[in-house]
Amino acid sequence: MPLFAVDKPLGMTSHDVVDQARRILGIRRVGHTGTLDPLATGLLIVASHPHTKLIPFLSGDEKEYLAWISFGATTPTLDAEGPVTEEAPAEVDEEGIRRALAGFRHLACQVPPAYSAVKVRGVRAYEAARRGEAVPLGPRPVRYREVELLALEDAPRPHRIAPGPEGWRIAERGRPVRLPPALGRYPTAIVRLVVGPGTYVRAFARDLGEKLGTKAFLAGLVRTRVGRVDLTRAVPPGRLLEGRIPETEVLPFPTVELAHTEVRRVLQGIPLPIPAEGYVGLVDRRGRLVAVAEGDGFKLKIRRVFPPEAGASPT
Repeated sequence: MPLFAVDKPLGMTSHDVVDQARRILGIRRVGHTGTLDPLATGLLIVASHPHTKLIPFLSGDEKEYLAWISFGATTPTLDAEGPVTEEAPAEVDEEGIRRALAGFRHLACQVPPAYSAVKVRGVRAYEAARRGEAVPLGPRPVRYREVELLALEDAPRPHRIAPGPEGWRIAERGRPVRLPPALGRYPTAIVRLVVGPGTYVRAFARDLGEKLGTKAFLAGLVRTRVGRVDLTRAVPPGRLLEGRIPETEVLPFPTVELAHTEVRRVLQGIPLPIPAEGYVGLVDRRGRLVAVAEGDGFKLKIRRVFPPEAGASPT
C-alpha cells in the first residue's frame, strides 16, 4: 500500500480523511504526515501500511500555505470557528504589514495557540482549553523561510489560486478556495508562508496582529505544498486511489539505488559500506523504496525496512 495526496475539504478533520481512507483501502493501519484543522483546506499526505513507518521521517518537511489573516478581532481558537471575543482598532496598510512580516524570518521560537495538540503534563492543550482550564504553553522552535504579502482587502474573500515559479499565488484561472463563513467585515491580508515543522499559522495570525498593534485571527487557510509534493497532485478524499504518489517523491532526503545483492542485505537489516551522511532512501532498480538508512560518513545503518508486497520480487 502506498502514499496518497488528498485535498482535504473544508469542515472535515484530518481524522475524518483517515477514516475514509481506511474504508476505501480496506485496512486499519492508515495515518497522515501533518494535521490540518477542520477550517483549513488543502494538501494532506496519507500513508497506508507499511508506509505509515515513513511518517516520522516526513514530519520535518517544510510546508507552504496561503493564509487569510483578518485584523481587528480575535477568537478563542484564533481562527474563524468563533465567536469573536474581543475587537480592537485596525488601521493597517500594505507597507506596515510588510515591515511586520519581515521580522518573522528571524523568529526562532513561538508560543503555540491555547487550542493546539501540544501536550502539557500528558494533556492536549486543546482538551484543557475546552474545559476552561489554562495550561502554561512555553515557546517552541519554529522556522519561517518565506513570508510574503499577496493582497490586502477590506474583508475575507475567497479567490482562485495557482502555482508559479515563486510559489502559489492568486490567479484568475486557478483552482477555487473555500473559506469558512466570515465572522465580520474585517480588513484581511492574504499571506504566503513557507514554514518548518511545529509552526502554527493561527499563532502567526495572533502575533502578526500584535506587531501591528491590534488583534487578528486566521480567517482561512490552504496548505499548498508539503516538501516536494504540491496541491496540484491532490484529489478529493473519495477519489483517494487516484492520488497515489511514489515514496521517493515524498522523501525529503536523497536516494541511493541498490544492486540485487545489496537489496537482500538491507532486507536483513545489514549495514552497507556507503559513505553517506544523514538520512538516505534506499531503492531497488525499479525505483521502489526498500529502506530508510542513516549514514555517519562511512556506512549506512538501516532505520526502517519496507519489504516488497506479497508476490512481488525484491528487485
